[in-house]
Amino acid sequence: MERELLIAQMIREVSTQGKKNIKNARELTRSLTDVYLKNNYQDITIVACGSSYNGSVCGRTFMEKVLKRKVRVLSPENFEFYDNLIYDDEMLCVVSFSGASTNSISALQKINAMGRRSIGITGYPESDFKYIADLTIEYGLNGEDEPYETKGVTLLALYFMLFALEAALRRGTVTEAEYDSYHQEMLQCMNGHDEVMNSTTAFVKKHRIPLIGMQSVTFVGTGAGYALSLEAKLKFGELLKINTDAHELEEYIHGPSIKLQPGQVVFYLDSSEKTRDRTVQIYEASKVITPFAFLLTPDRNITGDNVFHLPLKADDTLLPLYALVFYQQAVHDLTYMRHCFAETELYRTFSSMVPIKSDKYNKSYFEKLKTTF
Repeated sequence: MERELLIAQMIREVSTQGKKNIKNARELTRSLTDVYLKNNYQDITIVACGSSYNGSVCGRTFMEKVLKRKVRVLSPENFEFYDNLIYDDEMLCVVSFSGASTNSISALQKINAMGRRSIGITGYPESDFKYIADLTIEYGLNGEDEPYETKGVTLLALYFMLFALEAALRRGTVTEAEYDSYHQEMLQCMNGHDEVMNSTTAFVKKHRIPLIGMQSVTFVGTGAGYALSLEAKLKFGELLKINTDAHELEEYIHGPSIKLQPGQVVFYLDSSEKTRDRTVQIYEASKVITPFAFLLTPDRNITGDNVFHLPLKADDTLLPLYALVFYQQAVHDLTYMRHCFAETELYRTFSSMVPIKSDKYNKSYFEKLKTTF
């Protein structure tokens, strides 16, 4: 039996919760901001996987811009076994939507073994993180009844942006006027989020024939837009069970674009004025090979049936707050159109052999949703 996806419901909650988080930013981020400033931390390393990784990368560009410090995002496995040289003035935190992912728990245990302060950031503060991390922080999710994390990705990116802005104000790398301006722009992005959400379904229906029939899809973006491409790659692969790719713009045309074939679906995200001309150039060139190249852009002067207009010309580091929803809503709609709900018997066996959640994790949560994820 097909279960109901709750993705659309979760998407609809983003702007309301996001606006609350922006207005309550000082209190929401106080714990992490205090730790960062009181310890005189400089650079930041975030350890996360899956959508938590992508949400962290979505926030990274803005964090670096306002903090004027280096921020990197590592997978738990990479951190635990390879890339774990952390300097004394570097803040280290682990992010997990559920707070129960086995690899994230292992990363926290690695930090404890290193004698470092372990900080766990999660949507569920009563999870395993509470018993392992020195400090457990809830990032303003306010619950998500969908294992295919959607609401949580955007709100995690927003949390890191709000934290960076609070720390930057207190450290003096942004002014009060800049702080207020960013908050106003973030609120506008929440309105833009809803505009994109409301327009996406019609766009998907208009192009339903190539999108329902596609066997693979590629996502291309730059800067913060590349982070959106990573999350699109993950969600389209998970839900539609097709081959997916994500690339930075110039990287794409230096090799991966050679795979472009007639009938191939590719989405280009116009992430910034700095790279707009190049993005449009590559998008137009792609149409020589396939009629199913699509462009997301805020530039109303760029027209065509395959162009989706984003509603804002906001700071490009804030792009994830209002553009990610296009991919989330699109994959929700296509999952229903393509009837991509069932897992194979072989995959169920596979997932039972390699558990990804702790024994303490509430199994009834997944039973309620009729899914093994």
